[in-house]
Amino acid sequence: MRLANWPRNPYLNDELREWIALHLNALHVDDVAIYAMPQGRDDEGRRILIATEIGLLDGSYAPRGSSAHYSLQIRLYPWPAVRGVDLLAETYRLWAYEHRTWWRLRVATPVLDVQTEDPDLGCALADLATACAMMAEANAGQREATPSGAEEPAAEFPSPSPPAPHSPQSALEALGIEPGPSAPSLPKPATLDRATSRDEA
Repeated sequence: MRLANWPRNPYLNDELREWIALHLNALHVDDVAIYAMPQGRDDEGRRILIATEIGLLDGSYAPRGSSAHYSLQIRLYPWPAVRGVDLLAETYRLWAYEHRTWWRLRVATPVLDVQTEDPDLGCALADLATACAMMAEANAGQREATPSGAEEPAAEFPSPSPPAPHSPQSALEALGIEPGPSAPSLPKPATLDRATSRDEA
């Protein structure tokens, strides 16, 4: 579910919608999926998760000093930083022709654990989980190639291929060095039989 399709209630009022759109425009991105939930004392605040093409936006909409003044804080998690997306769903029967589905989404980074049985919110949660799983998987190679805190190797200096064991010539060829002429072989020592016949003579 996208911001334009989210119902005004629950959790997203007109001011919050306007501020979310402001941040998206500043980042020059569109929302792919969005989910909002209550947070804070007496559920007066809101937490908003927005999946975009560049990463996951984690927002907090809460009173600033007093209930008359709210603020929206947004943090961007690039997709290589998003880890541990885990969606669990269970549909169970209530009566003969009535059923209900329970949804739960957990994310390790950023920390998230939310669940709902509301049909509309469940669909929105499933959409967010789908977007997170697909985008995080698509960027998993970048995360594995560059461990946290490590610098990326320079692209113009690729590492040479490892040579085969016990092969100095292969090692030179791998480094782009042409091997020189082989050293002349030493003459074999005289055999014991020839040395014996010389002494007898």
